[in-house]
Amino acid sequence: MYRSFAGGFALEASLCGTLAVASGFIGLFTVDKQNQLVKELFDWYKQAELPIYNPDFPDHAVTVAESTMCYDSVSKFIRKEDVAFQSPERSSRCAGVAAEVVRTTAKILNREFA
Repeated sequence: MYRSFAGGFALEASLCGTLAVASGFIGLFTVDKQNQLVKELFDWYKQAELPIYNPDFPDHAVTVAESTMCYDSVSKFIRKEDVAFQSPERSSRCAGVAAEVVRTTAKILNREFA
């Protein structure tokens, strides 16, 4: 169902697909605070040093996206690491970023509704 979200929606490099899924998930729990909580998630993403979780390549650099755009986030990483977009390093990095987005989304929802 969400496969087309990869690569910033159908490889168009727009909004990070993980953020889109997380935003929809937040919307399942609240209408009144949805925008506020999604903005909190986006603000966290823009300043977070990611990935925190990268077991396949633990020595690779972390980067700060300063944007919610897939292109910005991934480009900073592949330039810093000098790897190709289709590389295993980039794929692992994005999986780690996805894990951190899920974790942060859960923390936000737990704080609000637990």
